[in-house]
Amino acid sequence: MFIDSKGKLFGKISIIDILILVVLIAGIAGVWVKFFKSGSVTPIAVKNETYIVGLYWEESPEFAVRSVKIGDIARDFDRGAILGKVTDIQIDDSISFVKTADGRVVASSTPGYVSYHITLEATGVPSDLGGVIFDGMDYQIGKSMTVKVGNAIFMGRIDRLEKKG
Repeated sequence: MFIDSKGKLFGKISIIDILILVVLIAGIAGVWVKFFKSGSVTPIAVKNETYIVGLYWEESPEFAVRSVKIGDIARDFDRGAILGKVTDIQIDDSISFVKTADGRVVASSTPGYVSYHITLEATGVPSDLGGVIFDGMDYQIGKSMTVKVGNAIFMGRIDRLEKKG
């Protein structure tokens, strides 16, 4: 027989020893493939750069937007990523589109709401997807999100994303 009464293969090696050896070899092979296979190594050092980020929304509560101050920190409320520091804010009438009785669609303004452009200065790195990574999260122009700026929360969309300078 191959296995004797003591559980050893050919009377010399135990089955447990063989299983441990197989698991060990598989682990070493896995580490080798992960870290040393050509093309699988990701660059570690990436230089942070300064970006100008624009946030815009057509209709947000006026009291929330007016509470924003230069120097406030803006963050993506849902993802927790810091988007940057407010350097400028422009507030205008809200823009909403309504259908008239004769079927036309016209721009209108809603009392108590405003549109805004908030400019941020942020530190990030360019991403493979054409956007910028801020605080570990990837962002592109057109991204809509709930933003927390200072102590206010409202909707925003990135409408500008460019390297400073």
